[in-house]
Amino acid sequence: MTLDPAPAAPAHADGHSTPTVRRLLAAGVGWSVLHALVALRWLLDPGSWPGLDADERYGVLSLLDRTSTAWTLLALAGSGLVLALLTRQRNGSPLLVAAMAVQAAVLGGLATDLGSLVLLGYLAAIVGPATFLVVFTVGAARDRRTRPWLIGVAVVLAAGMAAGLLRPGTVTDLAGELGSGFTEHAMPHLHLALLLAGATIWGTTAMLLRRSATGRCAVCGRPGAAWTRPEAARRWGTVATWIAVAGPLPYALLRMTWLTPWPVGMPTDVVLEPQMRLFGLGLGFAALGGAVLTLGLIQPWGEVWPRWLPGLHDRPVPVRVPVLAGGLVAVALLAASPAFLAMAVERLLAGDLGDAALVLVFPTLPWGLALAAAVTGYAFRRRGPCATCGQGESALSVRD
Repeated sequence: MTLDPAPAAPAHADGHSTPTVRRLLAAGVGWSVLHALVALRWLLDPGSWPGLDADERYGVLSLLDRTSTAWTLLALAGSGLVLALLTRQRNGSPLLVAAMAVQAAVLGGLATDLGSLVLLGYLAAIVGPATFLVVFTVGAARDRRTRPWLIGVAVVLAAGMAAGLLRPGTVTDLAGELGSGFTEHAMPHLHLALLLAGATIWGTTAMLLRRSATGRCAVCGRPGAAWTRPEAARRWGTVATWIAVAGPLPYALLRMTWLTPWPVGMPTDVVLEPQMRLFGLGLGFAALGGAVLTLGLIQPWGEVWPRWLPGLHDRPVPVRVPVLAGGLVAVALLAASPAFLAMAVERLLAGDLGDAALVLVFPTLPWGLALAAAVTGYAFRRRGPCATCGQGESALSVRD
């Protein structure tokens, strides 16, 4: 009598042997070296400090002077190099994983400011509408079924020209103002974004190493809880997506009022110049576009590229594209939430109810949490079986 052999255990990716962890560790080393150089420059040349005035900052860095900040960043850069070196030698012990988590938390705390969100929002307002207009026009011209929508594009452009918003002089003036403002304030915002990137690098590395230490696959995290299965992820992910879709809509509506004689958020005796109205329109369209793109997480065109998209139409959307894009926005929103709340409390105590209400118009905390849950649900629903350990169910489409 022979006994059947026990089923083989699924192969798990272990420790820093996975390509993702190796790339993250390399990114962490690069981040540490870059920040060490930046901190040394600030110590040797205090005039290069790119800080904003106190009334423009609400984060932790606003509480530190340039010397304290430089020494703090130098210490964090050094600890990052040590963590990367020890992790490669010891395969990520629990103590090292905990140290990475602390490193990520400290960097995340330093990055809690409006800067990253302001930078992301302004870039979306400047680049987003123009890019969409060009790509949609080229793609729709090649697709017979989408071509009638070009009439709507032509009407919008004609209305903008007639209103003076899209005349060459208006666009040139706005570009000049935005260029000078970006030159003046870009470095502080970029530095906050770099801090946020460091927090993401070390936090993600700690999570992946923790998975391996607890016997799960370091690539996919399986075996996971029941709520990570595709069917469950579709249910709670749909709810989270609709909440995230609603997040930018109040701000989009507020900016759209800049096209009317009654712009909300501006003094009643101020007449907005055409370039300011155009900028408000760009911010509004960027927020509205964010809502539409978020809706794609539960729509068929979030799984297959639309017909009008040149070069990509009818091809599957890689799971990482919406996850990384939505995750980037969610991280920026959550990083800005403490600053938004601090600003709201400060304005409320000063009796300025209008500015304090901005936290309701731009609800960064619930919006960021909902968006993070939405992209997580999208990833769990579409990821399919793991190529490393073989575990997992088939991907679930919104059509199923």
